[in-house]
Amino acid sequence: MASVRRDVATLGKGWNDTLLHYAMAVRHLDNKPISERTSWKFLAAMHGFHRPWWVQANVISEADQIPPELEDGTYGDQCQHGSWYFLPWHRGYLAAFEAIVAATVKELTGAEWTLPYWNYLDPGNPAARDIPEPFVAEKMPDGSENPLRRYPRRLTDRLPNVSPQRFGLGAMAENDFLVSADGSIGFGGGEKPFDPGADASGDLEFNPHNSVHSMLGGFMGNPYFAGLDPLFWLHHCNIDRLWEAWMRTKGKTMTRDPRWLDGPTDRRFILPSVDGKDPGIYFSARDTLGGGKLHPTYDDLNKGTGVTPGAAMVATVGMGPPERQRVDSLGSNGEAVVLTGQAAVTTVRVDLAATKAAVTSMGVTAPGKETTRLYLKLEGIRGEAPTALLDVYVNLPVGADPASHEGLRAGSVDLFGLQRASRRGAGHGANGLSRALDITEIADRLRAAGDPVGADLRVTLVPVEGSSSDVPLTVDKVSLLKRTGVATPP
Repeated sequence: MASVRRDVATLGKGWNDTLLHYAMAVRHLDNKPISERTSWKFLAAMHGFHRPWWVQANVISEADQIPPELEDGTYGDQCQHGSWYFLPWHRGYLAAFEAIVAATVKELTGAEWTLPYWNYLDPGNPAARDIPEPFVAEKMPDGSENPLRRYPRRLTDRLPNVSPQRFGLGAMAENDFLVSADGSIGFGGGEKPFDPGADASGDLEFNPHNSVHSMLGGFMGNPYFAGLDPLFWLHHCNIDRLWEAWMRTKGKTMTRDPRWLDGPTDRRFILPSVDGKDPGIYFSARDTLGGGKLHPTYDDLNKGTGVTPGAAMVATVGMGPPERQRVDSLGSNGEAVVLTGQAAVTTVRVDLAATKAAVTSMGVTAPGKETTRLYLKLEGIRGEAPTALLDVYVNLPVGADPASHEGLRAGSVDLFGLQRASRRGAGHGANGLSRALDITEIADRLRAAGDPVGADLRVTLVPVEGSSSDVPLTVDKVSLLKRTGVATPP
């Protein structure tokens, strides 16, 4: 019988057996050299590894022997971000990690162990955003150093109360895993080959995945170090649970493209076996779905997911099969925007007639009729900070305080992995990150208020963190997209 992953909040307060045994296993695995495939550092390096930075951060020493397979394209630096492989790769990664930790717990204590998840968006739990106590405690119950907080975080108590646009379950309202091939729109990311730092992130990856990484900060705020933090695994377990809940909800369309199911073809995904011996475990996205060897089981897919598996959950009007939808550009700005810690304004020049027509068909719900949604897309977001936060406003009055116009905020974009996506030689072409924000509701409010939505859009970019005069943040292009489909009933 498959083990069941449970909400960490239901396992008992303080040092319950699951977290106590986890800490014991973490300490044991972290004492192993990085050369061993079942060591803590080897497992973390599969997510991201940059030897000079690890030495500088005292994670390893200059004298440590780094196994070639961490640097030759076999095991190391495998994590998939900004692509349609983000969810299946991390699901496989969790499975291998869980099996190794469970075997270690069994060896140390004789007990069974299953990876829990951190259900930080559970509205029924007032303490949902609290970092579980054992991850912030100074010591273990026996007075020894606590390995669950060995690696640094910026936050030490709880995730802050911020706008749902930054930290919420809005991604669960999207009905399609993939709409446009470039990943501009969709739940799961755009079509990409093997790429640890691609630029086609899906909605779930941006929020809440990126949000939690960025808010926790420290090692969790940098993909080259994130896997070292024991809290990383509980966070990703919850992201994986959200994907499972989404797939089981009526009205959602999961991709069945054979290139996704059986890919990638250019470099296969590989996991270490429980004993660390060859040949390892090769897998594809197909193996992570129901019936596959890496498919997990969760105790609950309702609490803190924003959906009800088995029931129709269509927050926005259905737009028909994704392969029949269209995504067209209505216009863009003329030059890159450079942010140096201050807000900047850019103008998106649009096709007046086409934009007015798009606005007219926004929200049409009559079955069989054309319906449209509008998106603001930011492309080529690049910078030197490991992560950054950017607030985006549409038609903010000149000289106005953004904080006084919350209704004009298109979104808060957490740019986890910014440095990696901007760095040449990291498995990609330094294309930066891209993000499309649904502005349909804003456009509807502006129209109701008499603002000429069909005219050029004034977009204000407000850097919250991750940019300064010394560390600029660049946005290569801002454009307005029209998503068109045929209205379908829930």
